Amino acid sequence: MKESFSTSEVAVYCHVTADTIRKWAEAGRIRVFKTPGGHRRIRREDLLTFLRDNSIPIHSDLKDEGVKILVVESERSVVTGLRRFLEQARVPFVVETASDGFDAGHKMAMFQPDVVFIDLQLPEVDGLELCRRIKEKADYSATQIIAMSPAGDNDFAMRALSAGATANLPKPFTPDDLRRTLAHVGVEVG
Repeated sequence: MKESFSTSEVAVYCHVTADTIRKWAEAGRIRVFKTPGGHRRIRREDLLTFLRDNSIPIHSDLKDEGVKILVVESERSVVTGLRRFLEQARVPFVVETASDGFDAGHKMAMFQPDVVFIDLQLPEVDGLELCRRIKEKADYSATQIIAMSPAGDNDFAMRALSAGATANLPKPFTPDDLRRTLAHVGVEVG
């Protein structure tokens, strides 16, 4: 799902010209941010708010596609297993992945996930510290964190919960483990 739009793209959704969007941005009617290259962009959430506030019909392209999940995991097999499970669920999901802490921070800001799976044993990144950083930000207060730790390591699991994780998913996990863990954070998969 696209998370930010150019003024030209927003103009199409608003049925006006890109110049009108620029003027609205300068007047403070619609929130924009600028890229390092100086181009104006509008975040999806800001566009939706603007459309609702001005009684402009919301195009089907902008409708919510489901629960947004970010998987912070370096092992491809785990990511593949999670994706396969979610594709078979009755609830729609949008899944993004990150393989390191830097990528995770970028995806958190742009994707704004509802649920984050974090491998606590990422190479070069302290998964517990990543949990803490996410929970420290007010923007992510509603984000549910599922820590993934080695099976049988109860100490690691308890430290993850203390760092802000809502639940722990021991690795390796079964589809039933995943279903129970998602239900624990309020996501029913059927």
